[in-house]
Amino acid sequence: MDGELIKTWWPIVVVAGGLAGAGVFAWLSNRFATKAEQKKLEERVADVEKAIAAVPSKDDWHETDRRLVKVSTQNEAILNSISNIENRLAMLYENEFRKEQK
Repeated sequence: MDGELIKTWWPIVVVAGGLAGAGVFAWLSNRFATKAEQKKLEERVADVEKAIAAVPSKDDWHETDRRLVKVSTQNEAILNSISNIENRLAMLYENEFRKEQK
């Protein structure tokens, strides 16, 4: 009886298994990237990693900020010196004009 049951149902089991396997394969092929897509993604990731490597680090930004503060301070000192020079020139011009008017 067992032999007849196997002889009767084995074609159906094989076909059902084949269809199930084909369905699983189709589902997996849609679920995962192809080799070409994988290669393209690897190239994109490599490009992004190169771009990120060129971005300054936190320490670089901190150093740049520190230098800009230093330059700003120096500029303020220069502007104060120029202002003092302008005041002295204005006083010299005023003295010269007074001398000419006398």
